[in-house]
Formats: sequence, C-alpha cells, structure tokens
Amino acid sequence: MTDLVLRETREDVAVLTMNDPTRLNPLSDAMRAALLEAFETAAFDDAVRTIVLAGAGGNFTAGADIRQLIVPGGPDPARSRRRLTPLHRLIELIAGGPKPVIAAVEGAAFGAGLSIAAATDFVIAGEDVRFGAAFGKIGLTADCGLIWSLPQRIGRTLARDLMFTGRPVKGPEALAIGLIDQLVPPGTTLEAALAKAAAYRGVAPLAIAAMKSAFVQGPGPLSDALALERQQQPMLSMTQDHAEGLAAFTEKRAAGFTGR
Repeated sequence: MTDLVLRETREDVAVLTMNDPTRLNPLSDAMRAALLEAFETAAFDDAVRTIVLAGAGGNFTAGADIRQLIVPGGPDPARSRRRLTPLHRLIELIAGGPKPVIAAVEGAAFGAGLSIAAATDFVIAGEDVRFGAAFGKIGLTADCGLIWSLPQRIGRTLARDLMFTGRPVKGPEALAIGLIDQLVPPGTTLEAALAKAAAYRGVAPLAIAAMKSAFVQGPGPLSDALALERQQQPMLSMTQDHAEGLAAFTEKRAAGFTGR
C-alpha cells in the first residue's frame, strides 16, 4: 500500500481515503492498484465490520487520469483491458464483498468516481458534491459497472439521461433522484458515515455478507432468490452469531456479534 490511499481505523471501521488532492484524486494506474490493495486487505480483515471510502482535499475523485488515456503510438485495446482489471475487481468487492461499504463523498465525483459511489451500499454526500457521467464526451462508454449500478439507484430513464448528456448533478438533485442516500454539510461526510457504520453493528456480519451476495445476483426471477435462500439460511442457522442473536433476544439485551 502507498500513501496514495490512506487507511485509518475507527473502532471496527476501516476508512480508506484516496490521497492525491492537488489533482482531485484521479484514478491513475497507481491509485487503482493502491485502492484495490487497501480494499482487499480491509474486506478480509476479521476486525473490520464496515469500510468507508473517501477522498482527500474536499473531493472524492475526478475519475480517470486523462493523461494516462493518451497513449503514444495510438490506441491500445489490450492496455485498456488491463487498466480496467483492478477497478473491476474493486467494484465486485464493493458490491458483493462481505462488508458493508459507505461512500463519504465531497466535491467532485466524476466518471469512475461516480461508478464507485453508485456501487456502495450507502452514499453520504456533502452539499457541495458534483456528480458526472461524462464518459461519452470523450467517446467512451460508462465503465466500472455504472450501467448495472446506476439504474438500480435512479431508474433506467434517468440513468440514460445522465449518461447520454454527461450533465453534472449537484447535491439537492442527487438526493431527490436517489443517487445519494444522505446529504450533509460539507466537511461532515466522514462523521455521518461513522454514525451509519455504528448502525450496522446490531446486525450479524455473516448475515450482511449473505444479503450482499444475494443483492449482487439480482434482480432476477423469484425462483432464483428462493433457491439462494435455501442455500444461505441453513448455513447461517449453524453460526455462533445466530445462537447469540437468539440468546440476546430472549435475554432482552444487545447482541455481541463476532462474525462466526
């Protein structure tokens, strides 16, 4: 891990901060590698219950590092595929990995920055936030799963509009259309994210992991959802957390879940 991504631990919350503020934290090749490494470490750390993604210097991320899109010698499709690989793995872990993920978004969240935020479980944004999906303005399609994640948040019609026009979306509109889940004063997104993370502590970690796995496989036929339940529920019924949850309910106390 490099100083391009800073990790801070707040109780059982891993806060991962993209840290190239003079350039609005662009997703350069080095940033992609560092962010994936930091996220993978946190995602499989038994001491971590929730992951918060943030950006340094009052911005989330401006998206792709445009300078790295200009390739000497002309287009290189193989290079393009290689550069997508770490971001695709990151999106898979955000959306379907075992830990709830909260985006604490300030300032700019453009391109793949919007894609990362849209894939998280809960998006908290400062009132100064600016989202944009201007991929088409440089002749590219939306990437990092945005065509999958954005319609789930705001519906297909609005998702098309944002992608086809590339227009910016500011805080109040983002809240109104469901692009974000909570709008807070600038500079307070991390505090709000930590408060939301605290609310997840009352639910067993393995149960959250199972539900995230189910969410990422949908929407689909009801029969698929019921089949997945038949697989997951018997396994969860054998966990220590299930026994603890039953005991806590019976004894009218808070449960002490351990993820086992």
